[in-house]
Amino acid sequence: MERALKEGFALSSDSDKSQRSLSAVTQWVVTDHRISPVAAEWVPGATRTELRHLANLGALLATVLRGVVDGGTEAFSDETIQSWLSASANVPDDVVSAARRVLEESGEDGLAALYARLVSSKSRRTLGTFFTPRPEVDWMVQEWDRVHHAPAAVIDVGAGVGAFTTAAAATWPDAAIWAIDINPVTLGLLAARVAREFAIKTSDDPSPGVRVVRDDFTLWMSSIWPKLRGPRLILGNPPYTRLQLLPESERERLNAAGGGLCGRRASLSTLIAAQSLLSLGPRDGLSLLLPAQWLEAEYAAELRAKLWSLNDRKVTMRLFEDGLFDDATVDAVALTVGPEQQEPQSIEFSISTRPTAPAVSITDRRGNPPPEFRSGFARRTKYAVAAGVELRELLDVRRGTATGANRYFALTADVAAQHGLPTDATIPLIRRVLGVPDEATTRWLRSVPPEDKHVLFHVDNAKAIQSEAVTAYVKSGVDQQINERYLCRVRRTWFDLRSETLIPDLIIGQSTRHAFRLVTNTAGVTILNNLYGMTWRPGVDDDTRGRLVAWLRSDNGQDALRSASRVHGSKLLKIEPGALKQLQVPRGLLSG
Repeated sequence: MERALKEGFALSSDSDKSQRSLSAVTQWVVTDHRISPVAAEWVPGATRTELRHLANLGALLATVLRGVVDGGTEAFSDETIQSWLSASANVPDDVVSAARRVLEESGEDGLAALYARLVSSKSRRTLGTFFTPRPEVDWMVQEWDRVHHAPAAVIDVGAGVGAFTTAAAATWPDAAIWAIDINPVTLGLLAARVAREFAIKTSDDPSPGVRVVRDDFTLWMSSIWPKLRGPRLILGNPPYTRLQLLPESERERLNAAGGGLCGRRASLSTLIAAQSLLSLGPRDGLSLLLPAQWLEAEYAAELRAKLWSLNDRKVTMRLFEDGLFDDATVDAVALTVGPEQQEPQSIEFSISTRPTAPAVSITDRRGNPPPEFRSGFARRTKYAVAAGVELRELLDVRRGTATGANRYFALTADVAAQHGLPTDATIPLIRRVLGVPDEATTRWLRSVPPEDKHVLFHVDNAKAIQSEAVTAYVKSGVDQQINERYLCRVRRTWFDLRSETLIPDLIIGQSTRHAFRLVTNTAGVTILNNLYGMTWRPGVDDDTRGRLVAWLRSDNGQDALRSASRVHGSKLLKIEPGALKQLQVPRGLLSG
């Protein structure tokens, strides 16, 4: 209960009255009222305790609606939402009044705060439910209204508690608004909120107003979207669901919906962006808030190429890099694609933290697109490379090993010894560069105490057969169902990491607040995927290697690394592999 009361989304109003109302509602909801938990399939990822709290919330909301919405819960046509609101409870009058104040005075921010207090950020990752702050919602809607025509139909994808829905309904009162979400709880909260101010319409009613639809957006698009009157706008904050959290049965369908614009590692939000882009008619557009990884990720190369090729549509990208979400460490970008125009259109890049700085506008989109879009937001640096060469021409750059179960594969040396694992069943491992000297030597490695020294379980099937200790350790992994995890399951032998293990020449941390640490690896240690490894390309001589390492550690090199990185929440700088590969190195460092 203590966590539920403390964790949450900041209210737009800081008034004591609003906070007291939210606290009173939360206090009642997290108390056991003997109401059956919400069905787990409604909110996948939520714990049983959280499902019980959501059931209590449904009973409270049903009580509130009897005095707010004509027809009470029967006003909502979706059967699952009605089922969520079917539970009854004896709710004290003061709690009902507090809940009404949350609905009436705190709006979507209050509902987001309430949901975030009941369902932790970890539990929300499965459905990718993270709530967009109101200023960014208003900016996206107002920017579309300023630049483009008013839409006749607006589709709020991953509508959540309705921030985009209500902003669109208020801005375009003549439009049909479709609020689409798979989560009946957030959708029910949305419906309760919009019912107070806007007309809730059925799906077959063509008149202006809000339609609340519980459905998978990617399926809904194929059946309903073609029937809508244009011009149409796809708007909102798609679910931030990672690939690993998507059911395998859904991945093929979602990749097909992306029309070949996304690779196999694409997240749900990127796949939705691809499907939306391919669905646009000449007068349609989209404005989506997306995790910014697609700007440079290899899995989105075709999506970027498609955006680059749309010469007759204005494309804008606005980067929100300063911790937009309180409960998700991710920077985000608002991608806008306008309707078709007669004249060639530009592609523009801007950063939210520089409101007075002009956008970087590219008017000539002929030829091949840039390999990534992150550089479009490049910050000014103290050091500029006048005539450089990309780092990838000197070093191969890749992430360390993604084991699929670090707690099983990455052990301390003393734990490995407790299991009786022979030394040739493991290889030395660096978990992080903090505390590691600039050169990781064999002598340094020997000096690390067993409780601080890490190793990677590193055997093949033959070794497992030959060693009783290894066989026992493999069996323990099966007993823990480590072999059923996704990355383990897709390997030929679930515990054999040999083909995936990297022993790099240089190791660099991907995140920092100040300086990026660079470690030369003469001890032959391996790394996990929280670090990047760099291996010298053939033909790079020792003198060039020494000068390049010295430059990367210098003020100029660090400034170049910082300029290629992005702010990844709480002012943490993070550099991606693509940006590291394209880092401009002074050509004067090269021999000859």
